[in-house]
Amino acid sequence: MKNKVKWIRRFKYFLYGSGIHRLLPASKLSFLGHLSGVSKWIHSQKNLGYSTFPTKDFQYDKRNGLYQYVIDTELGEADIDFLEFGVSRGTSFKWWVEHVKTAGSKFHGFDTFTGLPEDWGPFKKGAMSNGNAPPEIDDSRVQFYQGIFQDTLNTFLETYSSTNKKVVHLDADLYTATLFVLTTLSPYLNKGDILLFDEFNVPLHEYKAFQEWVDSFYIRYTVLGEVNNFLQVAIRVE
Repeated sequence: MKNKVKWIRRFKYFLYGSGIHRLLPASKLSFLGHLSGVSKWIHSQKNLGYSTFPTKDFQYDKRNGLYQYVIDTELGEADIDFLEFGVSRGTSFKWWVEHVKTAGSKFHGFDTFTGLPEDWGPFKKGAMSNGNAPPEIDDSRVQFYQGIFQDTLNTFLETYSSTNKKVVHLDADLYTATLFVLTTLSPYLNKGDILLFDEFNVPLHEYKAFQEWVDSFYIRYTVLGEVNNFLQVAIRVE
């Protein structure tokens, strides 16, 4: 598994770094067309505040530097509502709880905690499970919602009301789950809210969901930064 993922990342580094869209037209009709679309989108992003592109040095923890950049430049000491979709074992969720200390901040985590509901690339159904239980975090600002997003998010939004800036971390991996979250949250997103993607450069999943949402809802946005060849991306809603 590790070797397969490693080669996929190297493959993307080569294709995105060299700009495969210059040789292969972007298209929504095939995997290669979507791959070219990701490359074209990546190379359209200029003057990012935080970027390591292109890089052969893949390190998952690089995303922590991107998170800190968002805090330093966009959030400051303000209260936030942090919503994470795809908590798994809680690595990124815990990072945000530990690094945002304001008493008025709230942290909402959504996951089945039983792993992927379907296969995703080299990862099989059930991968990334946390044993059917949320991670243990001793902080009164934290709340978890167990189940598929289609069951838990609408129920959450029935009583959700807040003036805090939102940070939405999309780490569900799957196209369907990501698209559902983006479209469902659209009426609740305000200018200045932050979207974080954890597997953005996967052509037929998070990237595809994001582009379809942007096109369908006429979303204006600014890309703040990226790491790991746009695998992790931070975006501000305009």
